[in-house]
Amino acid sequence: MNLEKVKRIHFIGIAGIGMSAVAAMAKKLDYQISGSDENAYPPATLVLDANNIFFHKQYKKEHIQGQDLVVIGAGQDPDNNLEVREVQKQGIEVVSFAELLYLFTKDKFRIVVAGTHGKTTTASLIAWALNSTGQKIGFFIGGYVKDFKTNYSLSQSNNFLIEGDEYYSSFFDKRPKFLHYHPSLLVITNLDLDHYDYYRNLDDLIDKFKKCIKAMPPDGVIVACHDDQNVRKLLKRSERKIIWYGLKGNQQKWKAENIIYSGDSMSFRARNLETKEKEKIDLKILGQHNVLNCLAALATLDYLGISLRSYKENLLKFQGSQRRFEKKGEAKEIIVIDDYAHHPTAVQATIDTARAVFPNRRIWAVFEPHTFSRTKATLEQLAHSFLSADQVIIPKIYPAREKFKKGGITAQKVVDEIKKYQQNVYYLPTQGEVVEHLLKELRPKDVVIIMAVGVFNQVADLLLSKIENG
Repeated sequence: MNLEKVKRIHFIGIAGIGMSAVAAMAKKLDYQISGSDENAYPPATLVLDANNIFFHKQYKKEHIQGQDLVVIGAGQDPDNNLEVREVQKQGIEVVSFAELLYLFTKDKFRIVVAGTHGKTTTASLIAWALNSTGQKIGFFIGGYVKDFKTNYSLSQSNNFLIEGDEYYSSFFDKRPKFLHYHPSLLVITNLDLDHYDYYRNLDDLIDKFKKCIKAMPPDGVIVACHDDQNVRKLLKRSERKIIWYGLKGNQQKWKAENIIYSGDSMSFRARNLETKEKEKIDLKILGQHNVLNCLAALATLDYLGISLRSYKENLLKFQGSQRRFEKKGEAKEIIVIDDYAHHPTAVQATIDTARAVFPNRRIWAVFEPHTFSRTKATLEQLAHSFLSADQVIIPKIYPAREKFKKGGITAQKVVDEIKKYQQNVYYLPTQGEVVEHLLKELRPKDVVIIMAVGVFNQVADLLLSKIENG
């Protein structure tokens, strides 16, 4: 596609985290931007507001008039959006944001961070470390990075960092977003079956990653987690240069040892098994999964020629991404943590981290199941994810893009399954009921973790406010 004749770009579903970033990039590149979204909330709205991007709160066909190009978000299609129907009627050219992002960065050395879990934190760490050494890398990240107060950046650097999502691009382009990016350097954090409405099975996911690797240039390099058996399976016969990292064994180049938690921070020793270099790393982001994310960043930066000693002191200043084990505050000796976890693996990692950091405190886990397909497919695994929690609350399932589909699963079924392994489980459908129950039951020294993607992603702030003022 040629952008030379494009002046006006309209974004349908502009308040998605990825759409907002690409819209802001387009504006900085001097395109005339408009957009629409009926389901807008932070952090995407923070990005739009910061870039003075006005958008319509309703979908109307007149918004399409005079547009040269229309970007359609993954959750929008002709069945549920009249703007999409109008675009089709007028024959206006359409792209996904992933395709447009590639067009904006096609002349760059693209570093793509992919994998089921840890993409946002790993990409943010790489950008933060480079920034701390004076190298202002451009980036696109699928989360709001507190350190940058945004989710994107443009720069004059030849390098551009992209978080590569594995979900499909749009209703008219069913390729995973990362297949658009053609990475020169690919980071693979892990492979875990997710997006059950898109991937048939784990082999289907692995096949998509093989296509991504095939699209790399001949001298492309892969940074990958050796601890993950699915990643090892993917790369077993790969002819690419692979830089391994991990916690287990000695087959990798970068390894972490001696993980120690201390208050609101943790430390570990990073070892380069090839050069024998050893450095103590201090981080404010917590959990073994974040040790792996940090190792992925270290390995990537090492390949780029960035000395660990040039940025390691700044790693302790890294605040992380919004809603990744984010401590919202403490009131009346009760700690409230907000997290984006919506897959059983991430849920367990989040709760296990809380148990490691707060070994003698009572832990409440509030988890909003996300989509019927994921909840149904992962039910058994999900039931085992709460073993480190003392109390569990499950509200109704957030359907997201599946709101027009029949679920085949209920939140009560989730509760019943969890109760096979954990007795203190409550089904409280609404925000109001959850907050009311917590205010009645919480006591000093308790820790509350809110894990949600949908309507419950504002509950942590609401709960903390009510505790403070109660």
